[in-house]
Amino acid sequence: MKPIAILQHNDEVPPGYLADAIDEAELPSVVVRLDLGQPLPDLDDVRGLVSLGGVMGAYEEDQYAFLAPEKELLRRAVARDIPILGICLGCQLLAAALGGSAFKADSHEVEFGPLWVAPSGIEDAVIAPLANAVLSFHGDTWEPPPGVEVLATSSRYPHAFRLGSAVGVQAHPEASPEIARNWVERYGRDKLRSEGIDPERLLADMAAAEGANANRAAAMFAAWLQEVVAAGS
Repeated sequence: MKPIAILQHNDEVPPGYLADAIDEAELPSVVVRLDLGQPLPDLDDVRGLVSLGGVMGAYEEDQYAFLAPEKELLRRAVARDIPILGICLGCQLLAAALGGSAFKADSHEVEFGPLWVAPSGIEDAVIAPLANAVLSFHGDTWEPPPGVEVLATSSRYPHAFRLGSAVGVQAHPEASPEIARNWVERYGRDKLRSEGIDPERLLADMAAAEGANANRAAAMFAAWLQEVVAAGS
């Protein structure tokens, strides 16, 4: 059985709850560490693609040589109807690869809470769970490809879209409290406070909702994995 290829861009942004869902579904997967120079997969050898988050911007192709080839891979995968899930940076890469754009946001969005989900998003089993609490942790944003509906938003930024076989999600449903704590430490608690963000409250809220959040992530990823299975049948 062909695996799902998970494109990982750095140590700090692992697949998290998504890896748990793939294991639960008993589907094979392979992690491709692009930051370590591992080659992009051949589309003939995969049944689905995941593009995770990362510390870089989708537009920083001069600094990160793998970004332009990754965008081209995503374009070709959509043309072949291979299911794709883009998370945070992966969502921005998808938007840019498919005719939209990705760029630096006006300010960082670091929050744990529900998003507004459009009626068509509520009917989408992958997108609908975003109406519950989810972690957002990003400093870049995106515009969707022309004619593509934004399916979820925060008060400031777009958060989800679909185009063909691709689903882009700006937030981090894959992030556990431990992953979030690592991001807070890496970014800096004092820096977050200077931007009006309370890191202790964020982490406490995530810890308190850990069980429910893990269950919602499991349902969301299970819905996407059903699409992967259906596309490969």
